[in-house]
Amino acid sequence: MDNLNCRTVRGSLWDYTSGMIDESVRQSIDAHLEQCRECVLHRSEARSLRSGLRHLAPVKVPQILNTRLRVLASRDRSRRLVRRDLASWLKEQRSRAKLFFDNLLRPFALPAAGGILASGLCFGVVVDNIHVPMDWENDLPIGVSTEIAIDELSPFSCNGRDVMVQLSVDSTGHVTDYELPQAADASSDELQEIGNLVLYSTFSPAVRMGRRVASKRMFYIRHISIKG
Repeated sequence: MDNLNCRTVRGSLWDYTSGMIDESVRQSIDAHLEQCRECVLHRSEARSLRSGLRHLAPVKVPQILNTRLRVLASRDRSRRLVRRDLASWLKEQRSRAKLFFDNLLRPFALPAAGGILASGLCFGVVVDNIHVPMDWENDLPIGVSTEIAIDELSPFSCNGRDVMVQLSVDSTGHVTDYELPQAADASSDELQEIGNLVLYSTFSPAVRMGRRVASKRMFYIRHISIKG
């Protein structure tokens, strides 16, 4: 690859850092990185992001998904067995006929359903006239809504000016995005330092009505200089 520009190189940095790239392309990117400092910073960010992703907790496959896959495989196997010979086909047709006649008996269950519905309506009319006063004097307040909180701060330091950071945290406590709404002129070094600080910190997600939800929150990073 000749005549690489910054846009092409930055689009290939993810494969470059993972080693999944041709040797000729790697040599061309290496030659470009020797002359472009901005692309070198993007390469450092890609490596930092890959390192952070390796430390994420593995996601377990839900048991319900495993069950559904087994059901789909069983149905596909049954269809294949039915098409294999005449005996299997006749057995399948007999099973379908039995199911068809069983469904014909459903209308006879209508009287029973009507009786249950009538009982429910009567109970609704009666229970509406029964009022039990509730005693809330000894009830303890329970917090059902909390915001994002920092559990453990990253060991990486962040030098420079004070800055406001808006973090997006999902329901599991992982940071999905961050923005600097009041520092549009932030340099690449500042963005990298703030990214490392956010990536290696742990957070507790927001809670709404007792459930963890994805949310956003503003954090103010303040630098204190100590002289002595």
